[in-house]
Amino acid sequence: MTIPQPVSNNISRKIAALILVANFSGALIIFLYFSVIEPQPVGGTVVRSLETGDILTFGTAAVVIFAGAVTIINRLGRPIQRWQRLIETGTPASELPSKVARLVLIWPLISASLVAAAGLLVAIFFSILSDNPGSFAGIAISSGVTTTIVYFGTDLIWRQQVPTFFPSGNLSAVPAFRLWVWRRLLLAFTPIGVLTPILLVILSQVRTRSLLEAENPAAILDNLIIVQLFILAVGLAAGVITAVLAARAIVGPLQVLQEAMGRVEKNELNTRIVVNTNDELGYLSERFNSMTEGLRQGERLRKLFGLYVSPEVAQAAVETGAGLGGMLVNCSVMFSDIRDFTTLTEQMPPGQLVELINRYMTAMVSVIVDHGGVVTRFGGDSILAVFGTPLNPMRDHADRAVRTALGMRRALAALNQEETTARLPALESGIGIATGPVIAGNVGGKERIEYTVMGDAANLAARLEDMTRDTGFPILVSDETYQALREAPGVDTWPLTDVQIKGKRDRVTVYALSG
Repeated sequence: MTIPQPVSNNISRKIAALILVANFSGALIIFLYFSVIEPQPVGGTVVRSLETGDILTFGTAAVVIFAGAVTIINRLGRPIQRWQRLIETGTPASELPSKVARLVLIWPLISASLVAAAGLLVAIFFSILSDNPGSFAGIAISSGVTTTIVYFGTDLIWRQQVPTFFPSGNLSAVPAFRLWVWRRLLLAFTPIGVLTPILLVILSQVRTRSLLEAENPAAILDNLIIVQLFILAVGLAAGVITAVLAARAIVGPLQVLQEAMGRVEKNELNTRIVVNTNDELGYLSERFNSMTEGLRQGERLRKLFGLYVSPEVAQAAVETGAGLGGMLVNCSVMFSDIRDFTTLTEQMPPGQLVELINRYMTAMVSVIVDHGGVVTRFGGDSILAVFGTPLNPMRDHADRAVRTALGMRRALAALNQEETTARLPALESGIGIATGPVIAGNVGGKERIEYTVMGDAANLAARLEDMTRDTGFPILVSDETYQALREAPGVDTWPLTDVQIKGKRDRVTVYALSG
C-alpha cells in the first residue's frame, strides 16, 4: 500500500497559500472588529464606518508582515528543499543528516510558530494604529486561533512529503520533538473552547458597564448584541474548521490502519502502511509494519517447513506445537520404493541421479496429494504415505490408497516414456498397502522429531512392497485393505494365498492389483 508522492513545489505552494489566506482572513476579522464593532457607539450610531485610509494602512502592513513570514519560512526550508532534490536524483534517503531529519518532522510546528510571531507583530501594530492598547488581548486570542488552523492545515499537507525523506518509515528513531495526540487535541480546542468564551464575557462586562453610564443605552445594547453575534459567528466558523482539520489528522491514519488490517485479514501480508507522523499514530503504523513483516517471515518459514515435511504436518506443528506422542487410529499405509536403486547409483553420475530422483518424486507426490494422502517420510528412493490419520481424516482411506497406487503406476509410465526419449534409464517401483490400527504422531527427541505411523500395518506395507520383487506384481495389498475395497468398483485383484510374511508367525492372504 503506497501513497503517490506529489511534487514538492506543489506542496510548498499549498502551504504558502494556506498561511497567507488563513492569516490575512484572521487579521481582517480582527481589524473589522476593532475598527467597526468594538468602538463605543456615538449618539445613535451602532457601528462606526470604516475609513479608506485605515483599510489601506492595515492591508499594506498585513501583506508586508505575512509576506516576510513566508520568506523566512522558505529560507529556513532550504535544507529540506536541497535534500528533496538530492533524493529525487538518486541519493539514498538513509544519508539524510540528523539535523535535516529533525527539521522535516517539526516543519509544521516551525511554520505555525512563525505565523504566530507574525500575528503578534500585527497585534502590536494594530494596537498602536488604533491607539487602543487594550485591543492587544483580543488580537492575540484571534491570532492563536489562526495559528492553530495553520498548524493543522500545514500538518495535513506536509504529511504527503514526509515519506520521501523516510521511505523505511522508522520515524520514531529520529530524536525530534513529538506533538502527541492529546497535545494536538488540547491545541485544537483550547483557543475555541476556552479563549473565545472568555473574550465574550469580558466584552459583555465592558458593554454592560457602558450601559449604566451611556447617554444612549439603546445604541450600546444593540452594539452589544452585534458584538456577541460577531464573535459567536467567527468562533463557530473557526471551531468547525479546527475540528475538521484535527479530526482528519487523527481519523485519517486510523482509517488507513483499519483498511490495512482488513487486507491482512485476507492474507495480503505484503500490506504496508506509509508512516508520515512521529506521534502515537505514527508509532502504531510502524508497529503494524513490523507485525506484517513478522507475519511474512512466519509464512516464509511455514512454506519452507512445508518443503521438508508435508504441508499438513507443518500446519499441525504450527497449530498444536511439536510435542511428542501420538494416538491410535485406523488408517491405510502405503510404502513405495524404486527397484534396483543401488544399480542406478553405480551407473549414473550423482548430479544426474539426483535430478532423476527429483523428477520421480515430483510425479509420485503429486498423485499422492491429489488423492488426499500425506507423505510422512522420504527414504532416499522410498516414499511412506498415510491415508486416514488425524492429519487427513477420511472414511474411504483404503480406497484412496489403492487408487493412489494405480495413479502412481500411470504417472511412472509417463515418466519412463520421457526418460526413454531422453535416453535415460527407465524406473521400476513396487508398492505395498496395508490397512489397520497404528499409532500416528510425533516421535524423536528434544533436538529433532518426525511425524510418522507405527504399528503392524506400517510394517506390513513395507513387507508387501519388498514382496513385489518376488511375485512380479507391482502392487500388493493386505487382506484388510482388500476387505475395505469390496464396495470400490473398477479394481482388478488376484488373491495370493498362504503367503509367508517376514516377521509374522502365520501365513496370510494378500492381493495383487493390476497396475
